[in-house]
Amino acid sequence: MEKYVENETIISILQLYGFDEKISEQKSYIHYIGKNKRIKIIFRVTLKSGRMFVIKILRERKDIIKERQKIESQSIFSEFMRSKGIKTPARHSANGKYCNEFIYHRTPCHVTVEDWCGEEIEEITTDIAYQIGELMAQMHILSLDNKCEIGCGTLFSAAYENDVDAYSDFCKICKNRKLDGATVKQIKTLREEKLERIRKEWDTLPKSAVQGDISVNNLVLDTDGLTVFDYNNAGDEVLVSDLILEGLLTAYEMDLPDGVPESYREEIFPAFLKGYLSVRPLSDSERDIAWDIYTLYHGLWFSRVLHRDDCLEALVKKHNYEAANKLLHKMLTDMTESNNGMFAQNA
Repeated sequence: MEKYVENETIISILQLYGFDEKISEQKSYIHYIGKNKRIKIIFRVTLKSGRMFVIKILRERKDIIKERQKIESQSIFSEFMRSKGIKTPARHSANGKYCNEFIYHRTPCHVTVEDWCGEEIEEITTDIAYQIGELMAQMHILSLDNKCEIGCGTLFSAAYENDVDAYSDFCKICKNRKLDGATVKQIKTLREEKLERIRKEWDTLPKSAVQGDISVNNLVLDTDGLTVFDYNNAGDEVLVSDLILEGLLTAYEMDLPDGVPESYREEIFPAFLKGYLSVRPLSDSERDIAWDIYTLYHGLWFSRVLHRDDCLEALVKKHNYEAANKLLHKMLTDMTESNNGMFAQNA
């Protein structure tokens, strides 16, 4: 059952941000009120005039001051991108800030109001992937040239913690003695070698603020190109890491058009990368480490380990050790793939 925010609450928020119109309807995207005063409510409001806003009421961390500062910095970055021609929805301010305190159900929260920009893309194609690569490169250039910083990390650090790393689960699964121990050992050794090289060069690589989650779920496509929204995961990241991990996420975790075979996914990342490199060629230091990042995370991609019907965990649970060992060999093959100059391309 869809949950709604009380009209009195919406009116109070809109008035805070300088809008005094009657509400026509609301659409809920996320409505979570949990333990320890955790609140995450995201919804769209349509006014009688037809104008639409996305309102967010949030409290997800104990340190409410730091959380508000982070949201404000993310909002400033979003507005900077918009001011430089990146299509992104306008954020509205009150009291000189984009993110304001708001008491919701007697709990201090944060509130933001931004324009609604349309329905998200529902599927990935090579053409869309190319355009996403172009957009990411444009944003990276703007951020790097203007020394943009947000003051927090992202979900996609190839050298350290990230949301596409299932290595600890991989190790647990591979304790099963019916799996090919020699292949598992080679994979583990390769991972350590690649991570060591990545971490050695990490602090020398170009880094700046990034949107941090530029998947189809946060993009709108129309005749004027792509609009990017939702900067809630924006942070400071090594750019080549953001490029590769988000590119792989786009390739392997987004829905394909109906009737398109799974093998088509192998064309998505190259298209994404080609779009990126057509706008921003990598520096020498980025090219030198890009292959290690790519082969490490392509080989040990998290949904190969968890979540899918044909992942390593599922195959072991079904005692299909032949298929599980075949998958392990494929992981090793992808991790040892010879550098084909992919990251030196400049279309």
